[in-house]
Amino acid sequence: MTFMNRRRLITWIATAVTSMMLVIGLQFVNFSPASSATTLNVYAAVSLTNALNAIKTQYQNANPGVNVVYTFGASGTLLKQIQAGAPADIFISAANDQINVLQNSTPSKLVAGSRKNVVKNSLVLIVPTTFPISAGSAGLTSFNGLTNANITGIAIGDYTGTPPVVPAGNYAKQVLTKRGIFTTLSPKLYLASNVRNVLTAVENKTLVVAGVTKTISAGAVYKTDAAISKKVRVVDSAKVAESDTIVYPLGILTRSKVLSTAQSFSNYLSGSTAKNIFKNNYGFVLP
Repeated sequence: MTFMNRRRLITWIATAVTSMMLVIGLQFVNFSPASSATTLNVYAAVSLTNALNAIKTQYQNANPGVNVVYTFGASGTLLKQIQAGAPADIFISAANDQINVLQNSTPSKLVAGSRKNVVKNSLVLIVPTTFPISAGSAGLTSFNGLTNANITGIAIGDYTGTPPVVPAGNYAKQVLTKRGIFTTLSPKLYLASNVRNVLTAVENKTLVVAGVTKTISAGAVYKTDAAISKKVRVVDSAKVAESDTIVYPLGILTRSKVLSTAQSFSNYLSGSTAKNIFKNNYGFVLP
């Protein structure tokens, strides 16, 4: 074999080996684009579900690098999850009690200066509108009317615990206590795990309690909850002085690893777009 032919052979072998190594190496290369989105975990009272979902769409359109992930539930339940280590960046409760626990911890679990009230709400008494409607539901016109014998079951949020599991239930207890009828009504009060479950119970006229189906004649929910359902109607509204002020305080958790994004979202909730959605689309009261 001539020197020239040997040189060509060596070059061919080297090229073949290089190509083979490249093919083998490519099997281990991930060509998927790297994700640069920032995830923001927001734990929020379930009564904010519709409004916050609408706001999320607008916020993410304006901030395409952020993915807002919500966890909705009763404020007391969310508090326990956060205390157990849930990865919350922001907590929005439906009362001061639950967020006070985080702020007053030693050290405080909230970023200093991050707490603020996002919106306010009011409590209403609702009855079902779908047929058949019981005589008790049809004739009910006020909270005081709940004492009538033909009202057999009343759904409210679970007001037990310190702080209470469901703020709406605690507000309802305060209203009934203020009117002097809480003790009388206690035997026919059935507790739901969150305020949206109260709404569903009134819509369906039933609530399962400890495996037993109870008939529901009425329930106490926020005004904004009643507004999203065509299956209920409002028969009475609680007066402001009959309960603690119904507010939704927000706090940024010190554990957050995306503090600048959390602050950005918090600021957005106080901006004109979010305020319009809260007030005009869903009936919340601005602070």
